[in-house]
Amino acid sequence: MLNARACFIATACCAFVACHRPSPLEKKIVGAWSWTYIEGRGRVVFTADHKVKAGFPPEENPGRPLQDEDFTYLQSGTWRLEGDVLVTEMDNSPHIALFDHLMRDASEGTRRRDRPKLEKKIERQKIVKIDSETVVFADGTSLERDTGVN
Repeated sequence: MLNARACFIATACCAFVACHRPSPLEKKIVGAWSWTYIEGRGRVVFTADHKVKAGFPPEENPGRPLQDEDFTYLQSGTWRLEGDVLVTEMDNSPHIALFDHLMRDASEGTRRRDRPKLEKKIERQKIVKIDSETVVFADGTSLERDTGVN
């Protein structure tokens, strides 16, 4: 009896997850967005499977339209909506992996001393306006749809 009940619950849970359709607000968020800072533009990508990554373009122009793989993503994690609040949970594990790759020939002492520490960050941003071009948050910050990348 317990096995039949466990199978039923597992099947019901799988069916619920498989049938989850993104909300209209989730559909608007999915995609690539950018923000401007003193030194340039940052990029954040929200995927339909609720993953998120944030990074920066190359310092030098490659002489061709930018591709997603041209960006250096230093943070990654997940995102979700809680009503009209965008919640991102990210860490800097991509930054650490990049450091490990670039410093693979350095001495072990240098690698240990300079290796970034894992940092986890949860942000909650209330969305006050969103359309196909812009997301505006209650704290006054905003994101612009990044359409300049292939």
